[in-house]
Amino acid sequence: AAKKAAEEIASTRGVKTGHFAGDISQQEPAEKLIETCISTLGKIDILVNNAGITKDTLLMRMKKEQWDAVIAVNLTGTYLCTQAAFKQMMKARSGSIVNISSIAGENGNPGQANYSASKAGVIGFTKTVALEGSSRGIRCNAIAPGFISSAMTDNLTEDQREKIISN
Repeated sequence: AAKKAAEEIASTRGVKTGHFAGDISQQEPAEKLIETCISTLGKIDILVNNAGITKDTLLMRMKKEQWDAVIAVNLTGTYLCTQAAFKQMMKARSGSIVNISSIAGENGNPGQANYSASKAGVIGFTKTVALEGSSRGIRCNAIAPGFISSAMTDNLTEDQREKIISN
């Protein structure tokens, strides 16, 4: 999907694009991902932090590994990629960062203490990055969508899906 989107943007807008993947929950691969973008494209104008995972269960049953995995990808990954791209954007005195949060980060969601906490963290992180980057022409915004049908939500039971949609 990323490759198709990049190709469509390049063909319709006439700009150079790329799509890159890496384990953004770890510092070295996240930094390498941004370095690869810069070496391939020359710079980064826009960073979209949209990696996200869930490991849903009620808080009383949640294992620390489930908590850590979700925080690592959803929040730490956003921090690592932003920090690496931010350095280049500061030098260029321009850039746009879009962080994908979730309505669960604003309202909470039963069975998603880890996910809700990570997405609430993304909202607070976004506000700080926006304040730190504004004097250098860097915008940072968060989008907090509600339920979206995706590979991640395909694992929900019909009951869970209905509860989320009704909220």
